[in-house]
Amino acid sequence: MKFYDREAELKALGVACSQKGAEMIVVSGRRRIGKSRLINEFLKEKEAVKILIVPKEEKQVAGDFAVALADGYTPSLSSVEQALEYFFNNSKKQILYIDEFPNLIEVNASIPYVFQRIWEKYKETSSRKLIFSGSYVSMMNKIFTQQKAPLFNRASYQFILQPLTLRVVWEIQEDLGVAALEKIRNYCILGGVPFYYELLEKRGITNPVNDLFFDVAAPLKEEGQNVLRQEFGVSYKKYFSIIEAIGAGVVTGSEIANRLGVSQTTLSKYIISLHQDFQLVERNVPFGQNIQRSKKGLYSIKDNAIAFWFAHVYGKPEQPNKEMINEFVSKRFEMFCKDFFAAYLKVKGEKVIRAGRWWGQVKVSPNKFEEKEIDFITETETCMYFAECKWTNKKIGLMDLNNLEESSQAVKTKKTVKKVLFSKSGFELNEANDILLFNPERIESEIQSLGV
Repeated sequence: MKFYDREAELKALGVACSQKGAEMIVVSGRRRIGKSRLINEFLKEKEAVKILIVPKEEKQVAGDFAVALADGYTPSLSSVEQALEYFFNNSKKQILYIDEFPNLIEVNASIPYVFQRIWEKYKETSSRKLIFSGSYVSMMNKIFTQQKAPLFNRASYQFILQPLTLRVVWEIQEDLGVAALEKIRNYCILGGVPFYYELLEKRGITNPVNDLFFDVAAPLKEEGQNVLRQEFGVSYKKYFSIIEAIGAGVVTGSEIANRLGVSQTTLSKYIISLHQDFQLVERNVPFGQNIQRSKKGLYSIKDNAIAFWFAHVYGKPEQPNKEMINEFVSKRFEMFCKDFFAAYLKVKGEKVIRAGRWWGQVKVSPNKFEEKEIDFITETETCMYFAECKWTNKKIGLMDLNNLEESSQAVKTKKTVKKVLFSKSGFELNEANDILLFNPERIESEIQSLGV
């Protein structure tokens, strides 16, 4: 598959490597997210050497360094420290890229301290650049960002590579000839992980769920387990149990703690790690409430593919039927619409202040309250947008609009109020000054014409 986007990341790498002095650059991110592809793309036609670390004896790894650093002459190296000395003193290359850097700890647990010594020795006098990447976000944090870590504060540039944006995923699928409706469905199941769309391109898949997750040779059959096992190592079971519970619909902190048989205090450190370090889980509170203080927080799996794997692949003897898939897509469709609408408003020149779901009680008559939900609310500097998202075969009509208007009364604002309706199947009403309507065809048109 051709290389798509990553313009901001390429720019950041370019800035880092254009500095006169020595620089240490760290790129981390979850498995399959495209770290190696990004850095390889950046290093094209540059004086760089790359080595992929595979756990084995240190002398063998040093031999791999020797082959990579060879330039008409292959040095004799027996340790990683010798390899680093050779790079800083003898190599003609200006950039050393070490892929899957955390694997070096399996080679020799003291190697990060070796890098610390070498870096302190040459950082003031050298112009060489070190680029590290790794799929183990937790291990990369332990090495580079924790205060007592051997390489803490050494890297001038570091970032966690995020999934591709909706616009880029749309462009990829456009090149693959995918129709608008299927683009949305694929995104709701696969998210923004480039490797999954590479599989679509290579295999010419017309039934992604079966061919990617359930076929005899399905490449993603064990995807959720593989991603979590690789990331969490010895702590895998605890994290797996939490995400499994959330995937099964257990979404409050107390419910998750009860299911796992642990206290909420014990649970919280794992939840915080899943949310902040690994970005696999997110906590939502009703729009307008303080996320730190609210007691109404609900957890969800942030990654679409991981969410789908836990909901419909893990432990399932056969693939989900069409109704089950549509039910899953319907839930992720709300997230898709929220992200799309934020991008749409940005293109229109409106700055989003905050956005999120809302749920709670609404007064529907003088003595009657009902539980209501609003799929998402987006607040800009001038407007408050209330949105309803429907992934059904039924068109949205006046009853749906009235229900949204009734629910929106619970959220007080002095700003201009507008209703936004998203429908898989179209509408039985017309757009107006305070009503915006989006079906798959209009979404596609906005993305293509405006670059949403």
